[in-house]
Amino acid sequence: MNQIYRESGCLTRAGFPRPFLVENRTIMSYTVRRTGVMRDPRGLVALILPLLLMVPRAWSVDANVIGKSVTVFPLANLSPGGLQKEHQRALSEAVRQEFAAVGFRILTDELWSAEAVRMKLAVDRVTDAPQVLLLGQKAGADMAVSGFYWMENGRILVSLQCYDVKDGTLLAGFLHTWRFNLGFYNSIHAEIADLVERVVFLSAPKLITLKDEVRVDEITFASPQEGMEVVVEGQKSVGRIQDGTLVFQTNGIKAGTLLRVKKQQDGYHTVWQNVIAAPEVLLTPLPRKNILSLEVDWTAGQLQGAGATLRWYLLPDWIMVNFSEYLHTQVPLVPNGNWPIHADSELLAGLYLFLPPESGFRFGISAGVGTILTFIPTINLPVFTDVYINLLSLWGEWRVAGLPMFSRIDLKIPLGIGNNLLGQGTAIHWGQFLPPITLGVVIPWR
Repeated sequence: MNQIYRESGCLTRAGFPRPFLVENRTIMSYTVRRTGVMRDPRGLVALILPLLLMVPRAWSVDANVIGKSVTVFPLANLSPGGLQKEHQRALSEAVRQEFAAVGFRILTDELWSAEAVRMKLAVDRVTDAPQVLLLGQKAGADMAVSGFYWMENGRILVSLQCYDVKDGTLLAGFLHTWRFNLGFYNSIHAEIADLVERVVFLSAPKLITLKDEVRVDEITFASPQEGMEVVVEGQKSVGRIQDGTLVFQTNGIKAGTLLRVKKQQDGYHTVWQNVIAAPEVLLTPLPRKNILSLEVDWTAGQLQGAGATLRWYLLPDWIMVNFSEYLHTQVPLVPNGNWPIHADSELLAGLYLFLPPESGFRFGISAGVGTILTFIPTINLPVFTDVYINLLSLWGEWRVAGLPMFSRIDLKIPLGIGNNLLGQGTAIHWGQFLPPITLGVVIPWR
């Protein structure tokens, strides 16, 4: 038997990491490398690399893995603003090919995607260990591979994890960053191949008996948000994210233990996140505290124009005062008629209900007063003024590509004051009965 010796924090045989027994605790093979600032790449590299990534390297089939199956979940794209999604397929295919090259049977996404939809999970963003293991079990896989990538400032960060579905344990993984150039092809394939090599070795019949539960001596928190402070519940502050990572010494916590982590940073909302103890844990970025935001919107029945609203938050992202202006014209009802011009000004007070700022969907309510000024060019008529009360403004807001999109309905009651067109008491409506329906986007300002 070859000599077994200690190297880089784990025991190896012929340079291949594998589990070992120390004080009845199994240490998992995991590679973590710090990251730098990243930028969205452009040009020839972005065109050629997706093709190179899907070219497998030469491998020989290993007898230990013949008949074993693996499901590879699409690598989640965590790039700012949802950009760089076009690289997801190439990176995921590179992982599949490296596993297939040594004899693993690659399972199709159809075996687990329906279950993911039923669980209301995004099929291209399965990264949490419990979800990976559950869907891998649903697909009937022996192994399950998940991960993510993040591209910014000309660099790319890739994280990959391979789980034993039947045992519910993490076998191996890595977290690494490279410059995004033609050399990235060899680097990422070598890193994936090294992970596959470790998985193959760990899949072989064990020469050392493992006892007790698997434990993790340290957790590497990974996040794209620099300077974010991490506090594990019941512990002092772990520190702040630097160069994309932060290491937490656990003193041998049981793998799979549920931890509550508080994330905080000046200028951002404080958020608690539940995580599972593992060598590498992804922490999502914090939502920024907004004091001012700008709405751009369009209202049904008033599409010959557009509106803008300035939101001033008295309590960031919760309680607000809105100053809005909507300018639109109106198609004449008779040929060669005049085009009336309407200016709808509004002052509202509102707030969000129920869900916190980090939620993908939020619901809000507001009320206030407004005035519609109507001017008809080329006709010797005065400006008409319709003062109204907006008794109830309801809106739903959901995030698309990082920006909140919203849909809103308003119950506006004209007061019939002064020289008006709408009279008094009848709610302003679109068509026969519908209240005004508005669609728009919220742009955070500061």
